[in-house]
Amino acid sequence: MSEENQVSNEAVVDNGAESVTQEVAQNEYIAESKKYRKRAQDAETRLANLEKQLETQQNQKLKEKEEYKTLAEKYEAQVNDLNPYKDKYEGLVEQRRNVLLERLPEDKRETFKNKDLDVLEFMVSELKTKTQEPSARNLVGTKNTEFGGYTSFAEWAEKDPIGYASNNTSSGAKGIKIGYGGE
Repeated sequence: MSEENQVSNEAVVDNGAESVTQEVAQNEYIAESKKYRKRAQDAETRLANLEKQLETQQNQKLKEKEEYKTLAEKYEAQVNDLNPYKDKYEGLVEQRRNVLLERLPEDKRETFKNKDLDVLEFMVSELKTKTQEPSARNLVGTKNTEFGGYTSFAEWAEKDPIGYASNNTSSGAKGIKIGYGGE
């Protein structure tokens, strides 16, 4: 029996040593992978910088040789490539501007129609919060407390069931159900 214990203990020690060895190997591979990734990123950055420098040098040579036609054709091709993006951007900006202007009151639309989008968004958010606050305050002060601001218990229960239920179960109701029963 003692031989079995010794064999099983040795097996446990070997498994522990193997897992530690595997972790060390994994960490080495991860470090090596990170090193290669950093080198690749650095190389890509250097390549992009060199391509920019090369293009600048080519443009300088064309200017020196007074080959403006070639230079103009090159820039024209670049402009033609970018024009669809410009049109799409302008369409999106105009669409967003129209949506924001429709949220403004009609008397303010003319004032803000030529403003930047960030100004329009700010004004819409400001006007939105200002118009909501007074209406909430007015409701609290002028609410008819007998019917919860409605003309009858039935209308109150139909249009504001949560308020109706909370007032019926509040300490003010003192266990007496108001309105029509069944609750």
